[in-house]
Amino acid sequence: MPSGASARRYAQAVFQIAADSGELERWLDDLIQLADSITNEEFRQTLAAPRIPFSQKERIVRQSFGDSISPLALNLMLLLASRNLVHLLPGITDVFQDMLDAHRGIERAEIVSAVTLTDSQRRHVGDMLAQLSGKDVRLTSRIDPEILGGMVIRIGDQVLDGSARSRLQNMHRELAQRR
Repeated sequence: MPSGASARRYAQAVFQIAADSGELERWLDDLIQLADSITNEEFRQTLAAPRIPFSQKERIVRQSFGDSISPLALNLMLLLASRNLVHLLPGITDVFQDMLDAHRGIERAEIVSAVTLTDSQRRHVGDMLAQLSGKDVRLTSRIDPEILGGMVIRIGDQVLDGSARSRLQNMHRELAQRR
């Protein structure tokens, strides 16, 4: 089974547990902490190693987290460690975050621009996207000088490409077709 599908299934199960218990925020915090923990290469490799007995993995996990995460989140980590699937944690966290955003009516969008946008420009784009989507939009932005000018906006599955680079590429294609 592809790891993306596995991460989605675990995230859906965790989301259901979190929603039923009214602990969505707590679960998000715990998942972030678990996903961050496996950025430590040695820790991740230890928990993913099939030759290390589960009893040793369990001891390591319990010592590492103690009471800093909920017992159910600790159980999730132990389950993933027992199946050598701790590498799924970042994906589980991302899918959980997406589900939580959808539950709250929040849409995430990314603005890619050639230069830093002013706060006024960010607000204007955010307001426009909120009107188009009918949702509360949370923006992130990054700079990519290769787009030359304009911006590329990713919201959900849609990409709005108003970059100078794409316009120049389109003009180039049109000129090449006319020859």
